[in-house]
Amino acid sequence: MRVLCETLYKLSIVNVEVYPISLPVRATVTARVEAVTLKGDEELLLEFLRVYRDSVQLVIDEIWGLDKTPSMTKLHNMFYNRLMKMGFRAHHVSEIYKRAKEVV
Repeated sequence: MRVLCETLYKLSIVNVEVYPISLPVRATVTARVEAVTLKGDEELLLEFLRVYRDSVQLVIDEIWGLDKTPSMTKLHNMFYNRLMKMGFRAHHVSEIYKRAKEVV
């Protein structure tokens, strides 16, 4: 897992759509992600993406039933140690919180 975390990622915006200001501001973004891996590491990348997706779902499932969405500090206290034990780096853990909070 740690080797995969060293993989470089490049994100390029393909399409951006912004709604009028008179309505609540909302943006739709379509992005193409290109992952640069060492030859033969494609399966490792797919495994990382599966674990990342499942981790986001884990956080969503646990905060879904709460009365209000927890702050980032509260999310950190709840999940940081578990996600780090799964092999994620700190910036991945932070992104997992953000994605889960966006959904809830």
